[in-house]
Order: sequence, then C-alpha cells, then structure tokens
Amino acid sequence: MLAFRTRLRAGPVTWQALAGGLASLVVAVALYTRFSIHILMTRDEGIYTYSGQQMAHGVAPYASIFDPKGPMAGVVAGLAAMVARGLGQDDIYAIRLAFFGCAVLAVLAVYLLVTRLFRSALGGLTAAVVFAANWPFAVDALAGPNAKTPAVLFAVLSMWLLTRRKWFWGAVLACLTVLVWQPMVIYVVVALALPPLVAGGQRLRAFLQAVAGVAVPVVAVSVYFALAGAFDDFVAATLLFPLLGVRRSAETVGARLLHIRDTIDRYYGFGGLLFWVGLALLLVCVVVCVAVPLLRGRSSWRAALLSPLVAVVLVTLLGNAAYASTDFQSYPDLYPFLPYPAIGIGGAVALLVARLRARAVRRVGAVAVLAALVLLTGLSWVSFGNDPVNTHRPGLRAQLADGCALDRLRAPGTPLLSLGDPVPLVTTHSRNPDRFIYLGSGVDHWKVDHTPGGFAGWRAQIRRWSPSVIVLRSWGGPYRPRMVRWLQQSGYLRRYVGVWAVFVTPDTVGRARQQGVVMTLRATKVVRGPGGSRLPVRNCG
Repeated sequence: MLAFRTRLRAGPVTWQALAGGLASLVVAVALYTRFSIHILMTRDEGIYTYSGQQMAHGVAPYASIFDPKGPMAGVVAGLAAMVARGLGQDDIYAIRLAFFGCAVLAVLAVYLLVTRLFRSALGGLTAAVVFAANWPFAVDALAGPNAKTPAVLFAVLSMWLLTRRKWFWGAVLACLTVLVWQPMVIYVVVALALPPLVAGGQRLRAFLQAVAGVAVPVVAVSVYFALAGAFDDFVAATLLFPLLGVRRSAETVGARLLHIRDTIDRYYGFGGLLFWVGLALLLVCVVVCVAVPLLRGRSSWRAALLSPLVAVVLVTLLGNAAYASTDFQSYPDLYPFLPYPAIGIGGAVALLVARLRARAVRRVGAVAVLAALVLLTGLSWVSFGNDPVNTHRPGLRAQLADGCALDRLRAPGTPLLSLGDPVPLVTTHSRNPDRFIYLGSGVDHWKVDHTPGGFAGWRAQIRRWSPSVIVLRSWGGPYRPRMVRWLQQSGYLRRYVGVWAVFVTPDTVGRARQQGVVMTLRATKVVRGPGGSRLPVRNCG
C-alpha cells in the first residue's frame, strides 16, 4: 500500500538518505540565516512573543492576551522564554531562535516525506531545497515568530508519520497542527479517517490509536488551562470567537481567488513560478503513480484512492484550498500550501530519474539535478542577503529603543496600556492591564460586547487603571476614533515616541524632559534623546 508502482524501491537507510537529510538542514540554515534576527517585529509576531513572555512568568496564554488562534505558538514561545530566563538570556531572541528551529526542521520534514513517498533521496533533497527557497517563509524563519511556522512543521511530520502507518504519532502531530491554527483541521480528519480504511485486520486498533493521538494533546492543553484558571478564556478565544465574533470585509470567492493569485505574484517572486509549476507536477505525479496503474488494471479503485499520495497529500491539499477560498488575508496564509509544490517538484525528479534505465544516464541525470539545486540555493542565498527587509526598515533595535523610552516615560506605579499592538509590551517586558490587546478582526466588538457597560464600561476600566502612557497602534474600526476622542477629552495628550502614537498625561510630558526623551508631534523612524541624538537602548540596561 505504501510503495507506489514505479522503479523506486524501499530499502534500509543508506548513506545517500543520510547525506540528503544533512544537506537539507545545511541549505535551510544557510538560506534562513541570510535574514537578520534584528528585523522589525510586527504586531502578529508580537502577539506570540508577548504570550510567551507572560507564560514564562506564570500567566497562561489567553489569560495574558486574547488571540483567536490556537495555543501552540504561544506555548512554543513560552518554553523558549522559560529557557532564556533560566539561562539569563534575552527572551525575545530566544523565541525567535525557537521558531527558527521549527522552520529548519520543517525543511527536513519535507525531505523525509518526499523520500518516503517516492523512495528517492534525490527527490527528497529537491523538495527540501525548493521549499527552503520560498522568500516569505524564509524571511519569517529567524525574524518571527510566525504562528504558522510550527503549524507547517507539525503538518508535514503528520503526513510523514501517516504514510509510515504510525497512527498514534501521526494523529498527535495532526492535532498539534490544529492547536496552532484551527483551519488546518483537515489533518485531523485524515489522521482519524485513514487508519480504519487501510489497516486491514487491525482496523479497530489503528482507529483507537488515532483517536488516542488526537485526544492526548487536547486533554493536556485543556488540563493546563483548567489548572491555570484560564479554560474559559481558552474556549472563548479559540472556539466561540472564530465561530461567532470574527468580522471581515465582504468578499466574493472569485475576488478572494484573485487576491490569492496577486499575493503569490507580489510576495513570492520566482518562488511563485515554482509554486504553480510544483502544483502542476504534483498532479502529474498523482496521474503517473495512481491513475495510470488504475487504468492499466494493475490497481483497484480502493487502492488508488487510499494511496498515500491521494489519501494523505492530495486530500490535505484540497482541505487547505477549501478554507483559503472562504478566508484569506495575506502571504502567511499560504504557508500551509508551500510543502505541496515542493512535493510535486521533488516527486517529478524522483520519477524521472528512476525511469532512466542505464546507470550512467541516471548518474548524469542526478548530477544535473544536483547542479540545478546548487544554482537555486546560490541564487536564493544572494537574493535573500540583498533583500531590503534586512536594512531598509527600522528594526528590532529601534523598537527596543522606543520601548526604552516608554519605560522612562511611565510614572512609577502606573501600567503601560497598549491598544492594538503588543510590541510595546514585548520591548518593555510589561504586562498589559487588559488581555484585549489585539483588537482587529472584530475583537474590539467582542471586547465591548463582553464588558459590563459596553464601551462605557471599557472607558471605566481605563480610568481605574490610570495609565500614564497609552500606546495606540494597529487598530482600525469604528471604536478607534471614539477611543481617541475620549482620551483627549480626558486630558491625555497625543504625541509620538518614535513610530508609536502615544497618549500621555500632562505630567508625563514634564517627565519626558527630565528623562531625556524627546516626544514629537509626528512619527519619527527612531526615538530621540537630548539634542536630537538617537536614544541608545543601553540606557535601559
């Protein structure tokens, strides 16, 4: 069932397989480190960094920040922050390194999956290099954390384990995938549906193993949140809000498909060509490995539909596509798709080389493929290193300087309140008095609807907290202008600290002069100190 009807044969682990796996890791590290670890932290990356920082201090995800995605990205960040704290190191960079590890291992997982599917180390290496050469995934590898990075790792490992009939562990990884991002539920569906269909006389045992594999992470996460007193927050954020509270602008399916196409063209560059070619070649692989034997009478319909290339790879691809056709935001939403073009290109290489009968011709073909992979790696290495994202935007160091300024502005004993963006909290290592920090996609409406007194109750909460500094950033929608008007009516003055819009008390303006922080009426690339010089981060230790 697992071996396809090609000239490729299963066998023990060989030095070629080990060398291919090592080469995949080397390529991933070489390409992903072309981007700086100091790249600007975005709002979404701040969500998981903040969640991880607070988890390291004993505050469970969702109790620290309301986030509609699953908890595993925050858990990965939290474990990294705990290690950093224990070693006395910076937790922000530790979290980025943890997600970098997930990205590198995702490349290795693609290699393992394609090697398993097509019994070809060369095909696996091809897939790994093609996957690693995707610009958006590469730029987020070291400069994250991006929640979908571990989701891709878990998804590919789940497919690899299911093709090996490791039902329990395949289901565990499938469940972890969903616990990162709920729309990837197709992996759990496959992990539960496939075992009883292909396990022969062991159907019940295989199914129970899969059920146990799905149950273990769910139970573990539920027990953790229950013990942390955050189970209701967990359910509200990951189940109730996605079902009842998400607000998106109206968009037809056709417009959404055009948006997906335009996103690939805009962000993926040459990788966009590989994306479409890879998907086409994946269909070719399905035809060669499944449809042709079926039409020639060498396979049954049942065997064809339950082959790993169809039941695992093609079905999960279609499941991801079904969700993307209903909700698609930006280039990270394409991350779950990236393994599939790599599988198609790697599988096509494996099938082509395997059909070269003469050994000398096969060697020439293998050398040609390796040369093409070296060229692709080299071109990507140069392109990634010269990418403007590394140098042309104020990076994490500038944000840390902005955070340093906020620390110096904040009056002792008063909280820093952030509305819309957790990055200021990340850079100051502060805890927000309110877990509703991210306010997009209808979260602000959810906050108002679930606060006694509605918007007036929200304002009353802010009065009780009495923050001396309020950062308002990355928040749109009808409640934002109402909040701005109320803050100004309440005596807060609007200023800028670097790029961050802040509302401060009149006393804070005087405190800024004492602390050597220059607040401006317009945004500046970096925060300034006395005489207009850049405020150094070392002033805050």
